Amino acid sequence: MIKISTHLTFISDPGHGWLRIPLADIAALEIEEDISPYSFIDGRFAYLEEDCDYTIFVEACNAQGIPLPEIRDQYIEWFDRGRPGFGDPQFSPEFWDKLRR
Repeated sequence: MIKISTHLTFISDPGHGWLRIPLADIAALEIEEDISPYSFIDGRFAYLEEDCDYTIFVEACNAQGIPLPEIRDQYIEWFDRGRPGFGDPQFSPEFWDKLRR
């Protein structure tokens, strides 16, 4: 069975929200190609936008029979949307393969 984080953080600002999730969890679920460019990558974490990519994560957990992690809310005044996005060239298939090892 795939192991993912047991606690995650949902970050919201006055206009939107994102689920902060380790990139290793995205790789373990093999959903990186399903995530839209509206979600971001920063260091070791992904920020899945709330309208569609968060749902992709939930559906992947359900499909694999993985219990959903506990989600904690964190409000911030402004979320930096200038981060690299999914689909950017530096996040090639080789990048994701390294995370799965």
